[in-house]
This record gives sequence, C-alpha cells and structure tokens, in this order.
Amino acid sequence: MSDRRLTARGGSEKDDRYARQRALPVIGVSGQKRLEDASVLVAGCGALGTNAAELLARAGVGRIALVDSDTLEATNLQRQALVGENDLGRLKASATAEALRRINSTITVTHEVVRVDRGNVERLIAGADLILDGFDNLPSRYLLNDACVKHRVPWVFAAVAATCGMVLPILPDEGPCLRCLFPDPAPEERVLTAENAGLINTIPRAIVAMQVTLGIRVLLGLAPQPASLVVFDIWEGTYTAQAASRGERCPCCGEGRYEFLEGGDA
Repeated sequence: MSDRRLTARGGSEKDDRYARQRALPVIGVSGQKRLEDASVLVAGCGALGTNAAELLARAGVGRIALVDSDTLEATNLQRQALVGENDLGRLKASATAEALRRINSTITVTHEVVRVDRGNVERLIAGADLILDGFDNLPSRYLLNDACVKHRVPWVFAAVAATCGMVLPILPDEGPCLRCLFPDPAPEERVLTAENAGLINTIPRAIVAMQVTLGIRVLLGLAPQPASLVVFDIWEGTYTAQAASRGERCPCCGEGRYEFLEGGDA
C-alpha cells in the first residue's frame, strides 16, 4: 500500500480524513501512526480542555480521556467548544465525550466525572503519553505537575485570563517543570481568572492551538528544546517567548519533593 493509504473505512483519497495531515513532511505516514497509537488525558473540560480535545480528535489521536466534575452553565457557552444550549445542566465531561465521538468515530474517547485531587491524580495519568492542562486554577496545576514529574509523564501547561494566555511544554528529566518558573502559587486574590478579569473568547482557541501543536510535537518525539514560556496578548497583538531553564534547586524536579501530591497546599 502506498503512503497515500486509505483509512480503515476504505474509500478514495477524498474519503481519507488525515490525507492533508499526512501530507505534511513533519508528520507523514509514520507520524500519523504514532498519533493513532497515542493516549492523551485532557484535564478539565472548560474553554481550554474542550478546544484542545476537539483538535486532538480531528488530528486522529487514538485514545482521548477526559476528566472534569463540573456541570455546564450559561456563562460557559461564550467560550467553550463542542456544546450548546441544549447541554446546559449536563456534566461537561459526558457532553464533551459525546461530541468527540460524533466528530471521530474511529478513536476511543473515555471520560470520568471526578475532581482531580491527590487521591486520584496518579491513577488518572497512568498510561497516558501526554497530559494537556485544561484547569482553571493553580492548585490543580501544581498537583498535576508533581504527579507528572514523579512519573515522568510529559504535559503542556496552558492558562488564559482577560485577553492574555500562556503556554509551556513540561518534559520531565529534559526541561523545567512548573515550579522552576513559578516556585509557589500566587495568593488567590492576585491571580487573574475569567471570573475576576473577564475573558475574550478568542484567546482560549489561540493558546490551545499552541498547546496542542506542542503536544503533537511531544507525541511525535519532536518536542522543542530548550522549552519556552510563551505569553500572548491577543488584543494588543504582543507575543513573547522566554527560554525556560530547569532549576537545580527546584523542590519538585530538582530535589524530588512532591509537596502538593503528598499533602501540601493542593
């Protein structure tokens, strides 16, 4: 069979949903196969998580797991992908999983309705090749960072508020972790969120485009080195990419202390 092989469902090249993606030299047939064999956990099914999950499904990532404990509210509809008014009051994880299965019936989508905490995070990330951050709070991200560093699972941090967003790939043993850049969570009253600062609905999609692209690179074994913290203000059109280095005295990846996972502030 040629490189322009058909999908499992058969048909002509016009019926091959990944034809344009496989045509990219950076992906090709072998790269597409790696995506089809990959397992990704999307932690959180809000503005970040739903947009990320949709891109993963359309890219052909073979196994997507979703985790979220919240129900969909009217205020979510302004920025959240895959859901509509008929889904109000439904669990975000189950509504998102249904939508993904409609988009791509050839992949496996699972979901769990649970709040990620120190009692379940290690189980949730087990078997995943990559974790994408869809959280809306810092304590959950520090907890995820501890678990991923401890078990050497790559993850991609992303955050948005107002008109800005940031993204950073975190590759345990290869580059900095979240605590290298931000040693401790900022006081809650100082953290910008969609609730206290508002959120333009274009910035989650812009940041997720970067996040998922970095995630695909990780799955293909092409993660950038050195890692950079990207900060983007979509309203002002400003973009910075700051090289991030691993901190030898980082309590997490440098000293192997998993304070949030083992009973710290998470």
